[in-house]
Amino acid sequence: MAKKAIVLAAGFGKRLRPFTSAVPKPLLPVWGEPMLARVVRWLRERGVEEIAVNCHYLHEQVEAWCAANGCRASYEPEILGTGGALKALRDFIGDDDFWLVNGDIVFEGAGEIALPETADEIGVCLASETAGPRTIEAEPERHLVTCWKSPDPGWPGTYTYCGVACLKAEILKYVKPDGFSTIIEAYEKAAMDGLFVRAVVPEGLLWTDAGTVASYLEINEDKDENAFADLPQLRAAGITGDIVFKGARGSDRAFFKAGEKYAIVYDDAARGENAKYASHARWLKEKGIKVPAVLADLPEMKTLVLENAGSEDLLARAKRRGEDRLYDYVAVVEELVKFNALDPAGLALEPPFDAALYAWERDLFKEHCLGGYFRCEMSGEVEAELVRVADRLLKEPPALVHRDFQSTNVIWKNDAFKIIDFQGMRRGAAAYDLASLLYDPYIDLRAGERRALAALYAKKSARAEDGAFLTEVLPCAAVERLVQALGAYGRLTALGKTEFEKHILPALENLLEVADTLGLEALGALAEELIARATKKTAETSHACTCHDHGHEHGHACTCHDHGHEHACTCHHHHHGGEART
Repeated sequence: MAKKAIVLAAGFGKRLRPFTSAVPKPLLPVWGEPMLARVVRWLRERGVEEIAVNCHYLHEQVEAWCAANGCRASYEPEILGTGGALKALRDFIGDDDFWLVNGDIVFEGAGEIALPETADEIGVCLASETAGPRTIEAEPERHLVTCWKSPDPGWPGTYTYCGVACLKAEILKYVKPDGFSTIIEAYEKAAMDGLFVRAVVPEGLLWTDAGTVASYLEINEDKDENAFADLPQLRAAGITGDIVFKGARGSDRAFFKAGEKYAIVYDDAARGENAKYASHARWLKEKGIKVPAVLADLPEMKTLVLENAGSEDLLARAKRRGEDRLYDYVAVVEELVKFNALDPAGLALEPPFDAALYAWERDLFKEHCLGGYFRCEMSGEVEAELVRVADRLLKEPPALVHRDFQSTNVIWKNDAFKIIDFQGMRRGAAAYDLASLLYDPYIDLRAGERRALAALYAKKSARAEDGAFLTEVLPCAAVERLVQALGAYGRLTALGKTEFEKHILPALENLLEVADTLGLEALGALAEELIARATKKTAETSHACTCHDHGHEHGHACTCHDHGHEHACTCHHHHHGGEART
């Protein structure tokens, strides 16, 4: 039996962020035990006496674990890969057979894996014919692996290399002498000399690389109702009791609820604003703004604990309360006036709304909504109109802007609300927040409700005498916000988050309304064209009436929906001259 083992634990675990933003993936728990500990225990049960663990990302944590658990840590200042790691441990291997095992996998039912049996075998590996990507091919008689990068992954006769192998020391001859390399490259070179790795395919093998947030959560929830109690971030934050996973967001955050506490595990590498949540929350609370209290802030663990602000957002509450929702919106608008009036001097905000940021929002719309979702281009006329919209907003006095003030970011509990997701605060036109609330595609506010709430905001913010605020500034802000939202919906839909697709059509309808208000002919024509396409694309026609002849010069159909508005069917007469170019 092989008495030595190398466990690979140097990787970044990028697909598992935010969980790996402060903890290396091999130290994340599965069923109450770190993945690395499970692998080491499995090896020791098979007589392994010496174990070396390579490390790179957050290596101090792996080194500390190794010191406490009788393993040798092999730190790589530059990550060497699954093959290069062997060169750094050549003296440790010597001339002995050894195990090479990924330290961030979960497997059960592997059984006994025999050592290489014949002269043409340089190793044996664990393989699965049901789990994983199935990218290797093996000949049927002895299961010698003949192809490590199958051109037909997932087809019959393909297997997944499970990251568990017992190898002869001779494999070192085929590892690249210097720098980064993979063990697969060494396997392929050995095969050219007639030395193969034999695949062992146990029946009933359970295996996963737990490589994504979804797969990690799934494997934990399969075994234990309180599976997350041992998550290092939650343990460090003192979160105990019945812990419920509440979801992960595209903003690189995962949410957990435990009683009256909400824990947020975040990543701030790609989204630095996530690290500002705690300081912003404290500052806003000091200023009298209704936000959740910060109960614990652990930046070193990328973890934040907030009070449980409730489970019903404004969107759900408005749908439940029907006509009475206006009272709730009045209270929220009044709070928004106070928010926008704050002076954030000295606060570390995100970069302000400027020409570059508005251009980024246009590009998001152009690339992911027009190009990605609808497969059309933005005409020069539409772009010119959007530039004029941005220029108008840039003339507004800079105020503190929430940046994402929509119905799902106002949370209610016992008839009181709190504002959340303000980490992206910056300076800009205050109307952007009001437009985010009043033209929110998630909810269908009536035109009369919008007018009343907009007038209330203007009065409370001393803009009532400024006629342009309601007729020009707010519609411009709505155009800008809706363009940004449509770009985001297109991107998220393309990423497989199809729940956002249903918001594209109402966003376009809102965009058409404000384009008409501002007399943006090209943008209005584009919105009409996209409404027609979206209606066909989603095939959601159960509440739709299609009116084909309304005197449109461009000849496109006008699709009218009954959403419970004051008018069951609203048909527009625009005489727009622009169009989308496919």
